[in-house]
Amino acid sequence: GGSDDTVRLWNADTGKLRQTLAGHTASVWSVAFSPNGNTIASAGSWGDSTVRLWDTDTGEIRQTLTGHTGYVYSVAFSPDGNTIASGGSDDTVRLWNTDTGKNRKILTGHGGSIYSVAFSPDGNTIASGGSDDTVRLWDADTGEHRKTLTGHIEGVTSVAFSPDGNTIASGSEDNTVRLWDTDTGEHRKTLTGHTSYVYGVAFSPDGNTIASGGSANDQTVQLWDADTGEHRKTLTGHIEGVTSVVFSPDGNTIASGGQDGTILLWQLKPAPIAETSQRTADVNGDGSVNIQDLISVAGKFSAVAAPNDPADVNNDGAINIQDLIAIAAVFGEAAGAPTIDRHANGLTRETVQRWLTEAQALASTDPVSLRGIAVLQQLLAAFTPKETALLPNYPNPFNPETWIPYQLATSANVALTIYDIQGRVVRALDLGHQRAGRYHSRARAAHWNGRNAQGEPVASGVYFYTLKAGDFTATRKMLIRK
Repeated sequence: GGSDDTVRLWNADTGKLRQTLAGHTASVWSVAFSPNGNTIASAGSWGDSTVRLWDTDTGEIRQTLTGHTGYVYSVAFSPDGNTIASGGSDDTVRLWNTDTGKNRKILTGHGGSIYSVAFSPDGNTIASGGSDDTVRLWDADTGEHRKTLTGHIEGVTSVAFSPDGNTIASGSEDNTVRLWDTDTGEHRKTLTGHTSYVYGVAFSPDGNTIASGGSANDQTVQLWDADTGEHRKTLTGHIEGVTSVVFSPDGNTIASGGQDGTILLWQLKPAPIAETSQRTADVNGDGSVNIQDLISVAGKFSAVAAPNDPADVNNDGAINIQDLIAIAAVFGEAAGAPTIDRHANGLTRETVQRWLTEAQALASTDPVSLRGIAVLQQLLAAFTPKETALLPNYPNPFNPETWIPYQLATSANVALTIYDIQGRVVRALDLGHQRAGRYHSRARAAHWNGRNAQGEPVASGVYFYTLKAGDFTATRKMLIRK
């Protein structure tokens, strides 16, 4: 599900797009397959506020479930497939009959938006994570509230049950993952290591590993030992926040969805060929596969390669776009791989665009080529914008909260001020010193919760927001509608 209002189906083996499901009129925050694989549920954001059910084979809409009055952040099927749970910004969890689409129950108790819902493996319990910093457990049959798990100090963005149902993992805007005993509600462990919000958590099918995804200032997938809480590995490759993580049923692959517009597939036990590719892709021998290696190959483009030239990565006797793709396919996989901006060294958007055009012209569908092209697309998107700009907030109109995107051509101290229609200051947000870049995604954009400096909800009406970044100033209009 994407912020382009669509659900997309992909072939997991080839990475090819199978089908695009259009019908939502706003961003799709969450998707879930029914246990039998025949139905997909998707959740729409403000301006849509629906759960839609799709036929997996035909892509046709089967049901549109209405009742939420704001964002629908999360959807989940019960293990028997008969019930769908959805959580929304209207502070409710709603249970729906999958066949009829009728609302069965409304679960209330959270003191804010519900960001995530999950069923226990036996189907008896629902866990929900909210902006009120809590995880709540509910009886899936009666809707009765069972327990409230407290400990997080910021909103809970993701919840997941272990395969045996004994443990709940929760990811939070306090940058941690917490593990809880399902029966007692006792806090077991806190997993620390992310440097920003944790948007997604998932257990491996064997229950031994937890994967978690970090937001824009982190951009990593972290792997943890589910029993000890020990950190196992950091997976790098996304250039924006990681909003969702999931294991394949055989446990050999992790898929991570990012705000960079890509889905990355990670092989947990790399095949020997992948290890060889990473070793040979380190063209300059500095221990990392990065932009410097791309530049080294591009600077030697030739129909014939000199004997044993490391720039001939695929060892076919020529140095060309295929060698560049082979490097991009394992870009950033070496431990401690440097960041993009430290190694650009004059690389231009136009150069990367040319590489990408040549790579796409090959029309190759093998996994290495697809991964290489995806990384080139990420590099292209990573370049600093040419001008500073204030962009339209989303959603607009909104209730109760909105995100205000912007971009910076140069680093600057950034402040955002919100005014009412009389020009009085409603809220001042000091965003601090920000590096040049794009602050477009939900995790990076400025966030306003629709409250004044005293924490009181403001009235419906027209408001203005002004961005000041160094010498740059711009103002736009937004609307609260309640």
